[in-house]
Amino acid sequence: MMGDLKKEKEQFVSNLSGGSIEEIYHVTFITLAAYLLYRLVTKTLGTKVSLPLDYIINCFPCLLGITLYSGNVKVLYFIILGPSILLFLLLKGSKNGVSSKENQDGFLVKRPFITAYRSHMLIITNLAIFAVDFHIFPRRFAKVETWGTSMMDLGVGSFVFSMGLANSRSLLKKQKENTESTDSSKSFKISQYLSLLKRSTIKSLPVLLLGVIRLISVKSLEYQEHVTEYGVHWNFFITLGSLPILLAILDPLITIIPRAILALIVGLVYEYILVKGGILQFILRNDNRTSSLIAMNKEGIFSLIGYLSIFLLGQACGPFVLNNNVNLVDALYISRVSSKRAPQKTPKKKSRTISTTTSLIVGTILTQAIFTYANESPFFTGISRRLANLTYVLWVASYNVTALLVYHLAEKLIPFPQKFESGLLNAINRNGLVTFLLANLLTGLINMSINTLQCNEVESFVILSLYSIVSCAVPVVLDRYGIYIKL
Repeated sequence: MMGDLKKEKEQFVSNLSGGSIEEIYHVTFITLAAYLLYRLVTKTLGTKVSLPLDYIINCFPCLLGITLYSGNVKVLYFIILGPSILLFLLLKGSKNGVSSKENQDGFLVKRPFITAYRSHMLIITNLAIFAVDFHIFPRRFAKVETWGTSMMDLGVGSFVFSMGLANSRSLLKKQKENTESTDSSKSFKISQYLSLLKRSTIKSLPVLLLGVIRLISVKSLEYQEHVTEYGVHWNFFITLGSLPILLAILDPLITIIPRAILALIVGLVYEYILVKGGILQFILRNDNRTSSLIAMNKEGIFSLIGYLSIFLLGQACGPFVLNNNVNLVDALYISRVSSKRAPQKTPKKKSRTISTTTSLIVGTILTQAIFTYANESPFFTGISRRLANLTYVLWVASYNVTALLVYHLAEKLIPFPQKFESGLLNAINRNGLVTFLLANLLTGLINMSINTLQCNEVESFVILSLYSIVSCAVPVVLDRYGIYIKL
């Protein structure tokens, strides 16, 4: 019986073709509508909202959007934006409206719109990884088999992009330290390179260990698995743990080539190898799965190249959004200390600055244009999360840069002091990877306890609501006690 149920659940998430990119934007941008509502409610009240109301505004609409209102998202937008618009009109004459006069030009100041963007992405991703096991979650939102787009396909790529964006903060700190240092020696040293590889490998061990633990758990408990996602032994945690090691390997190139350019080079080379090198046929064949260890994990191994490109693009985006009015050259070359290597150019430095708003508008136009060209061009393969090919990389990048832009504009449209920012979103952002790990653990535990395929709509929604409350409550509790787990 257990074997039959396992096969039934695996079949439930297999051979799917996804949905349209337009619908994915409509559904996922429910988070933006929720963010607008939160800012309007908070500004009207002139104080930070309670945690239950915070959850109702920032999390509950996401659950509704991927379940009960998945077939009629426009109604949900009306429910959310109707009160938002009414509040906005009332707000014009309200004395409770407060504006933020806090300085946003300092080095690596807190940017609330980034917190909201990252936290909402985590919320909807965590909801989807469990909701996919219920009939209430539309099959078009679940991961596609090979070719096509879906909300969950976008989710894994956005998670990696967001990690790259967050990671750029430490790079910018290091860049400033190096710029202020009296030591201007930047020549390549093999000892430093090997030391970097060692540190990156050690840093990756906790996440790689999580991948091994997940592998052992899945195999020993006979938990359902979709082999064509990552392979027989590979999983998403192994992908996440492998990225820092690959970045360390590429470090000599990263210091001389802008990350965005390097990401495109990696993507183009990977695309060429896929098509001309026979890798595409190797990955898509069904009769070679047991021929070697590489064949067993072909999706995970080769898609890692695409996720590396996504991570690099997230890093490339970081300098433009983590600071306002950044120097264009320093933003492009995060790892290069231009003031030390080319002192003769420093007098012109102030004239080459760009604001967050301008950079996001330009970035949105560029990424959307490049993605549209690649997606419609006969020279590139179609979008495939299974391959993490170039069109998938560009889709993920264009979506996330666009999302950052609209979140940023929402913050500028409705400003208020940072002390009024969402406690829920802040807590999830501070313990992002732990929140994601918790969601995976809860998903496994509940799936082994009940048959999700037999749950009707009411039962499914109640279970998912309780799951969402728990997955949001844990990071809030950790935040209250000042516990921040970095993996």
